[in-house]
Amino acid sequence: MKLSIAVGALLFALVQPVAAEALSSKDIRKLAPGRYAVSVPGAVITVSLRPNGMMTGLSQGEKDSGRWSVRGNQLCVAWNNWYFGKQRCSSLKGKNGSYAGSGVVLRKI
Repeated sequence: MKLSIAVGALLFALVQPVAAEALSSKDIRKLAPGRYAVSVPGAVITVSLRPNGMMTGLSQGEKDSGRWSVRGNQLCVAWNNWYFGKQRCSSLKGKNGSYAGSGVVLRKI
């Protein structure tokens, strides 16, 4: 019970409303280099984005790596193993290190 309360509190903190400023492709590229707490359905992942399009992630003791890119005004990520290696893209809104997209929340750490 305590664990579910702690996880719920963490997810609540990560999903707090973010200002609705849409990020441009230039703004998205500026996210790297950077380290983020990323909340996605079912997990919180610590993600490091590198300027060369590479990324690494750690969640519940498991590690993965992959690539990130910008398509139009969307951030696209493709992990090597997580999410079956399929690329997922989302536009982002926010500012000052807090960003939200379709099914994802990023907070700079």
